[in-house]
Amino acid sequence: MMFVTFLLMIAFLIIAAILLVWQVSILFSVVIENDGSLRVTRGDPSRNFLHAVRDVVSRHGLRAGRVTAVRGRDGVRVRCSRDIPEEARTHLQAAAERVKVGRRRRGRKKRR
Repeated sequence: MMFVTFLLMIAFLIIAAILLVWQVSILFSVVIENDGSLRVTRGDPSRNFLHAVRDVVSRHGLRAGRVTAVRGRDGVRVRCSRDIPEEARTHLQAAAERVKVGRRRRGRKKRR
């Protein structure tokens, strides 16, 4: 009985570790609202990426959806909800590849 409990605890810890690593790999997430506006729900996407998302929303007439950027071995990958067509996903992936990973954006240095 104790052995089964021990195995369940180990399985729970492994699942928790996998979920933690997956959550850390998410860079940012953007939700497309019903009126076509954007709401950042996680992270800090670059202005250029947000501009690309706005462009895709207006070009394809999207009214709902979610775009999530995930850090991968090959760089930034985009995961989109089913509401976003394949052509729009291609444009968003191209915009995500221009996102610099690993650098924090800082304010400009003050000139003296």
